Amino acid sequence: MEAVMACWELEQNLQSLTGASPGEGTGATMSDGEDDQADSEESERSLMERVRQELKHELKQGYKEKLIDIREEILRKRRAGKLPGDTTSTLKAWWQSHSKWPYPTEEDKARLVQETGLQLKQINNWFINQRKRNWHSNPSSSSTNAKSKRKSNAGDGNS
Repeated sequence: MEAVMACWELEQNLQSLTGASPGEGTGATMSDGEDDQADSEESERSLMERVRQELKHELKQGYKEKLIDIREEILRKRRAGKLPGDTTSTLKAWWQSHSKWPYPTEEDKARLVQETGLQLKQINNWFINQRKRNWHSNPSSSSTNAKSKRKSNAGDGNS
């Protein structure tokens, strides 16, 4: 914003000095003399300053837009990883009450979609991930029981 104000101020100064707007030519001819040469040098300097200000403004805008894009991407990635706490507590409550068989039916999933506001795919993924996280922590798992029986039988045979 500062660059825009500075540019506008320069345009106003140029207009008050030359009587012409920045987009117009001065209408000077080569026969106007040395005064015109000094005016020409001054207008060239102010034109260069105006160009510098415009470039500075464009660079600021470009960097600002890039920073906004990067910030949005970071926030999107941060949000994408986690579900809201009340949602996970609803899913965990279902998980705990069905710990012996943690596979929700289609009706259960439809009810959870309604309760949580999540999509069916999110519900399915949450249960897949939850089963993976708790695969070995569930003592009633048949594979765990089979392994422990094999170990105890092997120990009994060696005694």
